[in-house]
Amino acid sequence: MTVLGLGILSLILGTFGFMQVPEPEGHPEGLVDAFYNSMRLFHMHFDHVPGPLPWELQIARFLAPVIFGVSLFKGFLFAARSHQQSLKHQSQSGHVVICGLGQKGLQLARQCVKQKDKKWVIVIEKNPHNELLSICDEEGIYYLIGDATEAAVLKAARAEFAKEVIIVTPEDETNLRIALQVRDLNKTSQLHSPECFVHLENIHLRERLQREFTKQSGQATGGRLNFFDVYDDEARRLLQELPLDGDGITQDDPRTVHVVIMGFGRMGRSLALRAAKMGHFANGRKLRISVIDRQADHHRQHLLFHYPILESDTICELRCYQATAQSLVALKLIEGWIAEPDTILRFFVCLDSNASAVEVGLRLQEILMDRSDAKLCVRIKSQKTLEGVLNAVSKKDNDIIPFGMVENACCESAFRHEYHEATARSLHEGYCRGMAELRASGQVIAPRPAEVPWEELREEFKESNRQAADHIAIKARALGYQIGKLKEATAGAIPIRTLTREQKRILAPMEHARWCAERWLGGWVHDDKRDDDRHRHPDLLPWARLPDTERRIDHAQIEQLAEALAAEGLGIFPQ
Repeated sequence: MTVLGLGILSLILGTFGFMQVPEPEGHPEGLVDAFYNSMRLFHMHFDHVPGPLPWELQIARFLAPVIFGVSLFKGFLFAARSHQQSLKHQSQSGHVVICGLGQKGLQLARQCVKQKDKKWVIVIEKNPHNELLSICDEEGIYYLIGDATEAAVLKAARAEFAKEVIIVTPEDETNLRIALQVRDLNKTSQLHSPECFVHLENIHLRERLQREFTKQSGQATGGRLNFFDVYDDEARRLLQELPLDGDGITQDDPRTVHVVIMGFGRMGRSLALRAAKMGHFANGRKLRISVIDRQADHHRQHLLFHYPILESDTICELRCYQATAQSLVALKLIEGWIAEPDTILRFFVCLDSNASAVEVGLRLQEILMDRSDAKLCVRIKSQKTLEGVLNAVSKKDNDIIPFGMVENACCESAFRHEYHEATARSLHEGYCRGMAELRASGQVIAPRPAEVPWEELREEFKESNRQAADHIAIKARALGYQIGKLKEATAGAIPIRTLTREQKRILAPMEHARWCAERWLGGWVHDDKRDDDRHRHPDLLPWARLPDTERRIDHAQIEQLAEALAAEGLGIFPQ
């Protein structure tokens, strides 16, 4: 941009300078002739003119050739770099292909470049005028200009030889088209198909497609497609770092957890669904979720279309209020909720405008001065915007917690499931061992689809184990314990290895309630005959009606919590 600016300046100065130089007839040059002569300066063509030169022309006749030379040099460097990268790219394999150079794509490319096991990163971007391309040039990230929905462009990036293909364009439809093109391309490849990760913002479509495509795997079908969503991952991360139950809810605790979401867009819905899956506590009190949005009725109907179970209070108490966040109606609702006794309050401001979100957050901070136990989170789209403002004005007892920044949300954990993955795998392995032990004891149990190695497990069952792993901390706090790292345990801190019968009696119903909520939100229904393909299950019953055989399965999972955490280097410790 600096070179371009100086070039324009030189052109303007030269034009004005030539307009002041008289022709042989004694008349100054016209605008067109002066502009033409000014352009000739760039390749050092300057005819002698009589008399002293105007200062504008003096500057222009030296500046223009310098600009031209610098431009030639930069062009040579770019061509040399492109040629070098092209030669390297022509035989590349085991690399990462990223389709889409938005903020998400750029962050993922940066992270992949930093990892030593990534040989090469290639970004495919359709728009040649994307301003982020200059950042790729500065940071040494290779890119191709082209439409990734076309097979020729994917072949140019050698996608069939890649280790991973990550698809993160702004449109879900485009992402699906690219994913299917990658899938078709892999069918003709004789090599192992690359892992393909597809970003879908539509959580309902994502969940449905994940179920369908995980049934199809292998080279004949072009490999497995993995769907992910950075919003859902950010909601999961936030609810782990900011526990719904605070320091813990014991069996006799009279308190109720109340989640207030202001703005029910993509981020707000992800928080509501994650909270509904995680919010199951030892005292049996149902989670309350209150939504304030200017289109609350519309969003509620849309949500119920995909999750009709939420219309009842079976999983949680969901209430939607049609009002803007910056309204007297919202203010009165919030003041009423703050005044309620025996509640654990969690506020999440998820507005589309960063400025509005900060304004509402600061107003809520004032209102919550007498509720230091309440937590206030404000979604900020980028660290470059207003996170610094929030940190500057946050007060010790009522900190505003920023979340949702693209720099944090658009990371590999969004699609690699790095949070508690080792614990989830260990839980699954323990489940398989437990089923084998029950059969060995004489119980007749038919084989179940989930009794396969982790690598062969359907994605929805993997996700079930991940959610069970996320819930362990809530279970531990229900007993007055906490989760900590085994290697960082202080002297005298002995991890809990086994639980008493009374403790298991408290936790087993919690696990069953969590499992039922997860299944119901996944579209499962109760049926006397089990059918996993049609999402029918006989155990979707209240704990009191659950057969003893199935209760033993929940008890068995509770018994292995310490072992499962140890797989991740974690343990259960007294508080």
